[in-house]
Amino acid sequence: MNIHNIMEEQVITRVNELYDTVKESKAAWLSCDCESCRLDTVCYVLNRIFPHYVVSGRGVTHNVVFLNDSQIGADIDKLTVEGMHLVSSAKRPYHKSSTKVSDAVPEQNTPVYNFPTFMGNVFDGSTFEPLVNASVTLKIEGEIAQMMDVTWSNPCKTFKATQGSYSFWAKPVVETKEGESKLFHFTIQVEAEGYTPVTYAFSVPLVSECFDRREVNSTYSLKVQDLFLFREDVDNPMEN
Repeated sequence: MNIHNIMEEQVITRVNELYDTVKESKAAWLSCDCESCRLDTVCYVLNRIFPHYVVSGRGVTHNVVFLNDSQIGADIDKLTVEGMHLVSSAKRPYHKSSTKVSDAVPEQNTPVYNFPTFMGNVFDGSTFEPLVNASVTLKIEGEIAQMMDVTWSNPCKTFKATQGSYSFWAKPVVETKEGESKLFHFTIQVEAEGYTPVTYAFSVPLVSECFDRREVNSTYSLKVQDLFLFREDVDNPMEN
């Protein structure tokens, strides 16, 4: 089944056109127009407009009128300019990286253990509110886990906008052949200023495969249990 969101091409094309136009005008506010900044702007726009899916050429034909709607074009332009300003003022740490894929990621068709994405949340143990600005580190077999690419940070921070959540995607581990089984041991370490640190351990059984997982798959993920940190001057009832 091939389902396609036709808004992607429209937004990508318009974002590139506006970046080129603003760059040529030498606008003072445009601090960077690299591929990473453009892609962040594309995501900003796509997350704020309704998608339009098609499964055939006929579907594309039926959407020609929709795509020619001047209001749709105006909405895309407005959101693009908003996104460009936002991205220019708060660029990601990796935005000038020449490649997002880690050099440590194995060659395609190599037998590997593919890890799921790990997701979890950190809370204040007394108020049960999301804990902001906590540092979360993922370790595998006692060592800091290398990530799939530069877009995944380890350690990472928790933020108010994401309600104390964190996520990791560790790079695959190479195996000699397909179909081998192995148990991997992980630890999550959480630290925050004024709070007692917390460490949580868990294990994940995997089977080596040649299937190439270089794209994030939301269905291949593991939810880590919620973690609670208590202020240093507060007793942790879970330890009593």
